[in-house]
Amino acid sequence: MSPTIDKFAPATDWQTFEAAHQFEDTVFRLASASLQLLGQSEFREHAFSAFAFNAVSFPTLSLSFDTRADNKELEYYPPDWSNECMEADVPAIGQLWDEGYATIAEALGELMERADDELLDAIEAGYLHSLRKVMVRLETNRAFGSIKTCPRFWTLVTQIDADTDEEERLLDQARLAAGSTQFSG
Repeated sequence: MSPTIDKFAPATDWQTFEAAHQFEDTVFRLASASLQLLGQSEFREHAFSAFAFNAVSFPTLSLSFDTRADNKELEYYPPDWSNECMEADVPAIGQLWDEGYATIAEALGELMERADDELLDAIEAGYLHSLRKVMVRLETNRAFGSIKTCPRFWTLVTQIDADTDEEERLLDQARLAAGSTQFSG
């Protein structure tokens, strides 16, 4: 049975799905815990140059990171992360996501199966925007303080074969929107 907002109808759009599954809060919690585990792992002595939510195959989500400080300058950046799947590199992170994200991924798969092409595009856009909002929360809540980072630490929400410049622009928009909502009210 699919979780619902009104307990009667299954979620049929991204906003309803996000609220019913507390997607953003769940991903924030899991990503924060993952960064803490990463900071305690065999990678604890590495300085990280980048971190990404990597939507490799919608709705599959991987956490990617890079430990080469010059990768962006050398243009060895998405999809060429030095560690494309953090959850595979640090098994405790994989277990954390298996336990905390599996029901969301399953429900999202069911929602996608019911969606026509137009709705599917809207769901994917909402999903990526929610990931950007979570990335901004991680940044503003100093979640990356759990790991050593390079001076020019780079965050991104990315997909296979996506335009990295456009992805950066969209994340910057999410940062601006978060900044304006923090100061309003």
